[in-house]
Amino acid sequence: MPKPIAATLRRQFVWLVVVLLSVGAARFLGGQYLGEVYDGQLQRIADTSRANQRMLQDLTDVETGVRGYQLTGEPPFLDPFRAGAADYPVARDAALRAAPDDRTRVLVRDQDQAAQRWLAQVALPISALPPGYPGLEADRSGRGKELFDAVRARNAAVAGAVEDAQRAATAGYRTASTVLEASLALLALLSVLVALRIHRTAKRMLVTPLGALEDLLDRRAGGDLSARAALTGPPEVRRLSAALNAELDESGRARESLVAGADAVAAQKAYLDQVLDVIEVAVLTCDTDGRIVHLNRVARSRRRDGVPQTIADLDPVWVPGANVADPRPHPLARALAGDTVKAQEMALVGAAGERRVVADARPLRDEAGRVIGAVLTGYDVTDLREREADLAAFAAIAAHDLRSPLTTISGYTEILAEELTDPDHVAVATRIGSGVERMRRLIDDLLAYATARDAPLEPAPVDLSALVAAISPQVRVAGTLPVLDADPGMIRRLFEHLISNALKFTPPGREPDVCVSAAWAAGGGVQLTVADRGIGIPAEELGRVFTSFHRVHGRGYAGTGLGLAICQRVVARHGGTITAADNPGGGTVIQIVLPAAAIAQPVSP
Repeated sequence: MPKPIAATLRRQFVWLVVVLLSVGAARFLGGQYLGEVYDGQLQRIADTSRANQRMLQDLTDVETGVRGYQLTGEPPFLDPFRAGAADYPVARDAALRAAPDDRTRVLVRDQDQAAQRWLAQVALPISALPPGYPGLEADRSGRGKELFDAVRARNAAVAGAVEDAQRAATAGYRTASTVLEASLALLALLSVLVALRIHRTAKRMLVTPLGALEDLLDRRAGGDLSARAALTGPPEVRRLSAALNAELDESGRARESLVAGADAVAAQKAYLDQVLDVIEVAVLTCDTDGRIVHLNRVARSRRRDGVPQTIADLDPVWVPGANVADPRPHPLARALAGDTVKAQEMALVGAAGERRVVADARPLRDEAGRVIGAVLTGYDVTDLREREADLAAFAAIAAHDLRSPLTTISGYTEILAEELTDPDHVAVATRIGSGVERMRRLIDDLLAYATARDAPLEPAPVDLSALVAAISPQVRVAGTLPVLDADPGMIRRLFEHLISNALKFTPPGREPDVCVSAAWAAGGGVQLTVADRGIGIPAEELGRVFTSFHRVHGRGYAGTGLGLAICQRVVARHGGTITAADNPGGGTVIQIVLPAAAIAQPVSP
């Protein structure tokens, strides 16, 4: 039965590690031991050499002092004698301790014996003579020279023995190093043999079976989907082959399922494409790089210059009334940045000329909330805007034609009121005048109401601080108001209605207190607030005050019921919301929230 790969390789690898560690340990420990022995021998040899030289120097100092004293008879010459005689035993003992071998030690003792004879027979007797000029003793001088030459000869013999010991130590170190290197070479050869065995084992148990698996994969890549791995080799390879065969069987089943799924997806895509092509709304989608992914039939039919590839290929976009030299970011680009665009009316200029389009765009996100693309839906309102313009012109003409007879009636009523003397008749004329005035206000509000819904937006910078100051100097402004990018006429009508209502519904006898302020809103927009201290709105009426022709009954204030409905339409046309609430302490708070797209210059912090 084949042995497992891991156990076999592990065992052989352990042998390789043992051999390598043995080589390393032998190299390190053997080299360190030989070095320490050799260094110790050299140190002893050097110490012996220095001690031998010191002995000769001490004896030379003794000989110099004795000779000077002998010639002069002056005691100071004995100072070198005494110093050398005192240090000589120390140098001798050091030489005996450091002697590298017995031969050197015997020669040191011979040198000491010669030195002792010279000291006893020559140096000490001379040093014992009384001071003065004893003169020379030829016999003693000759004998002293003969004995001191013997000392020098013994010292030279010690120096020669030291040199012989150094050469012997060096030769021994080299021989031991050679033996160690030879042993290490044998161990290294053994490690090579173990490595070759591991290589053969790995080739037999791994490379060859894996090569068979590689051939299998090549056959699969070449189109032989029936190829399977042979269940041979070590247990691990056989298990791998079995697992690979199981995966191949599973991948075959998955491939069949994938093909079936791809066919279903293709059918579903074709179905969805038909659905998108049927609806009469343009639909465009793009990926995160701005590449156009899909255009439905309506979107394609609007193109006259080929299918766009990226957002940059789409028609230039600007809001009607804006500077055409400064096109705005395309709604798809804004959606890719994370914005949601709702009911943005745009002017598109392409090969087909200028068209008016109302578009919605929003980002597409994955489960983690990351933007993975964007979708835009839009519909052409060019014809609708032309009809609305015609209707607006018609409404203006109709309003003018209605105002004309009202002006006539009002004029004759005033003349009649001046000529009447009967109080009852004067009251009738007054009611006629009031009815004419109400009719005129109703005509104006109806025209404004229709304009707020149907007239195209013409955005431009609107400085709210200047606008509020121009409407009424009685209104307070808290902080700094933003500059809006909105239709100036509609925004002016919005604040005229809100401020006039706030002033009109101030209780008699109380000074008007109207405050306009601004603050950041959630999502990057702005919240505009108009607060007053008027009579307020009943709680049950707060949800209905923006309904057309709705009036709060029983308050004694005249109105057409269209003012707040006009405000609601203006705000909605700019993508915002408007709500009414009680003002704590009395009065009403009107809150308007506009999106970031409607802000040209933000409110100051």
